[in-house]
Amino acid sequence: MTLPSPLFMAPVGVIGLCAQDGHGDLAAARAAARTGVPMITSTLTADPLEEVAAEFGDTPGFFQLYTPTDRDLAASLVSRAEAAGYKGIVVTLDTWIPGWRPRDLSTSNFPQLRGHCLSNYTSDPVFQRRLVAPAEVAPIPAGIAFAGVFQNPGLSWKQLPLIRANWDGPILLKGIQSPRDARLAVKHDIDGIVVSNHGGRQVDGAIASLDALPPIVKAVGDKMPVLFDSGIRTGSDAFKALALGADAVLIGRPYLYGLALDGQRGASTVMRMVVDELAEEVRKARRRSHRSLSRSSLTRAR
Repeated sequence: MTLPSPLFMAPVGVIGLCAQDGHGDLAAARAAARTGVPMITSTLTADPLEEVAAEFGDTPGFFQLYTPTDRDLAASLVSRAEAAGYKGIVVTLDTWIPGWRPRDLSTSNFPQLRGHCLSNYTSDPVFQRRLVAPAEVAPIPAGIAFAGVFQNPGLSWKQLPLIRANWDGPILLKGIQSPRDARLAVKHDIDGIVVSNHGGRQVDGAIASLDALPPIVKAVGDKMPVLFDSGIRTGSDAFKALALGADAVLIGRPYLYGLALDGQRGASTVMRMVVDELAEEVRKARRRSHRSLSRSSLTRAR
């Protein structure tokens, strides 16, 4: 597909709570429609994935999947995403169990256990069968049922055929950090990968995504697109990732800051600023397009 820039709005769970009206996912989707920057919708949304997709307009949308332990639920989520018109599935690999997050622990911050941002679960007929009274979804029982399917230590390459069987579009794997896993993705006919350490939120002291990127790009060659996220705050950050071989870059926290301050308009403003700054950095490097960036565009600080 042809896009106006090599940028995406990264999938971020629970952003429904970032907007003052509690519908941050819808506001972010409208920002994607207004800017032309595709959004990757998280599994953990305040509004069902179908309602989020309805706000994209002509901008393509992608759906991020936290693969649940319940195979029927996984198949249902993927099938719903296809029916809603999403253009790709982005399977997150590195969060089959939440990391040790002291900031969240110190504030008892786990909104899902209080029933927040579980609309894709509570609206799903497979998940509803796990509830005692699905017609009246109470927050706490929903959160407990969610916890029972979210942690998936059995997540492996063997589960990919299940997704393929229920999805005809491209599949990307998000959370690749090693050339070995990148080569395995090629071997399993994956359509693309996202080099990511989950914004540094899963493993304290993990390798920086920018350090992981060049060896992974070298490992896959031209066999698949390589996207990148984690640590991108500005257009110049995106410039560096593109120069090191990324085909596209995902923006996370910056658009959330705009969303929290001014809803859809705030998120749109932030994304436009990042797009414009990247274009300006490319011009200052005397390149006609970001596609002509390479390692020669950078100098490593010693």
